[in-house]
Amino acid sequence: MSVSLQPLSDARSFGHEDICKILVAQGGIDPVGLDAQNPCYEIDFNEVDMEKAILIGEGAFGEVYRVKWRGTEVAAKTIRSSIASNPRVRSDFMKELALWQKLRHPNIVQFLGVLKQSDRLIFLTEYLRNGSLFDILRKRGRLDPQTAVAYALDIARGMNYLHRHKPHAIIHRDLTPRNVLQDESGHFKVTDFGLSKIALAKDAGSYKMTGCTGSYRYMAPEVYRRESYGKSVDVFSFAMIVYEMFHGGPSNRAQTPEQVADKRAYEDYRPPLSSHIQPESVRALLRECWHKNPDCRPTFEEIIGQLEKIQESMQYDKTMRGSCSCAIL
Repeated sequence: MSVSLQPLSDARSFGHEDICKILVAQGGIDPVGLDAQNPCYEIDFNEVDMEKAILIGEGAFGEVYRVKWRGTEVAAKTIRSSIASNPRVRSDFMKELALWQKLRHPNIVQFLGVLKQSDRLIFLTEYLRNGSLFDILRKRGRLDPQTAVAYALDIARGMNYLHRHKPHAIIHRDLTPRNVLQDESGHFKVTDFGLSKIALAKDAGSYKMTGCTGSYRYMAPEVYRRESYGKSVDVFSFAMIVYEMFHGGPSNRAQTPEQVADKRAYEDYRPPLSSHIQPESVRALLRECWHKNPDCRPTFEEIIGQLEKIQESMQYDKTMRGSCSCAIL
């Protein structure tokens, strides 16, 4: 059985005081509270000209703008007032941001700070002008196998960093193509791993995440069924993203995201795999990652090892094909 790695954090987020007392009495710890004891770095509101902000995205939580801060283009993410006005939600989210600011990894989007003296909750991150994986797939369609594997490695390395965070693992909870951004060098970075807390806290009695951003399509069955969960929920989401890179988009597009999640949770449905699209090694990895038993899914460290072997095999095959072509000439 897969269990949540942060039950006390979740109980506090949902305001379950009685449960908190029981967990504390049993030696429970709050990793979010412990890891985020230092307050967020605050940026003076006057340093950012929001009047000249350019809207570059909009989601369930709020808008994303391109702004300039101290001469540098950055992303300003605003949280809707209807959400941020809830004191408990705002406090919990600030803890998530305080944790985010301590993270450093090439495949994690850099958090810069929170704007103070603002009537809205606005925070800044590095700006990645190439956009999200969602944008790239929408423009280019399915990727060639070597590119898909390279992108998958970037995502897996970022997620492995989060899952191996000390002293407590960080679960993303909402890993989707929209939450994976590409930098100017072509590498991908994971972002918004704290935002799902807002969706969870909006409904104190539910683990169910918001579906309007498409999260249902990437949601692990145990989360949809409102069961306890652990790090492997991110592995399931990762598998769905890798599938889309090879196919150019999600399967079952005619169905709503919630209908797809329901079939996966209660009918054990998974997208069809094809030998004409994915190599057998990739198909085998996807089957492991979206296994119905969370405990049977590999860790991201194991996924990285498998992807590196797949990448080496692809490069070797490409080299051999080039050698054969030269010999014929």
